[in-house]
Amino acid sequence: MIGRRALLAGGAALTAVPANAALPPNLHFQVLRNGSPIGKHVIDFRQDGASQIATIAVDIVVRLGPIVLYRYELRASEAWRDGRFQTLECETNDNGTRISLKARLAADRVTVDVAGKPPVALAATAMPLTHWSHLCMERPLFNPEDGEAIDSRVVVRGEEMVPLADGRSVRATHYSLVGKVALDSWYDAARTWTSLSSIGTDGSRIEYRRAG
Repeated sequence: MIGRRALLAGGAALTAVPANAALPPNLHFQVLRNGSPIGKHVIDFRQDGASQIATIAVDIVVRLGPIVLYRYELRASEAWRDGRFQTLECETNDNGTRISLKARLAADRVTVDVAGKPPVALAATAMPLTHWSHLCMERPLFNPEDGEAIDSRVVVRGEEMVPLADGRSVRATHYSLVGKVALDSWYDAARTWTSLSSIGTDGSRIEYRRAG
């Protein structure tokens, strides 16, 4: 079927984010499989004291007529402060397989705990591949579902016109994540996540088109 890495799996010098940076815009994506809508990916942002909180909801269903072939659900809460990842709590239902993850920055490392597995320690600069931040294309990454480090490199492809859900197009910079996790992601001139493309384990093309 589609495969969880195709759905989730978001070198260069680190880019600093000002401590007083404005909240990113809320994001709503239409998810397509071979051009047909199969779900949505929504990210809402809010300020909580000195922290910026991203609340993420993904709902995907692949059907053959009335029969559900594949269902994917994700609910996550991600916190950032002064341009640094702080915490992530994520619950995933991958077609009946449920995974619970917690990650936290502490001192010189990010510690990732997945229910039923030993904790994993990653670099202090590591962040989850939740895509909404352009820093996903610059920092060490881990899978927000299973906590595994993502051993991939980033290739900058340049600016392109990419379609939105309403039929309009917008100019955005194209980044390719190359390696065990492979996907393409686009960020517009404001560095706002605009689009995503990947190939599922069944060979289908998965696309995200920003709707709002």
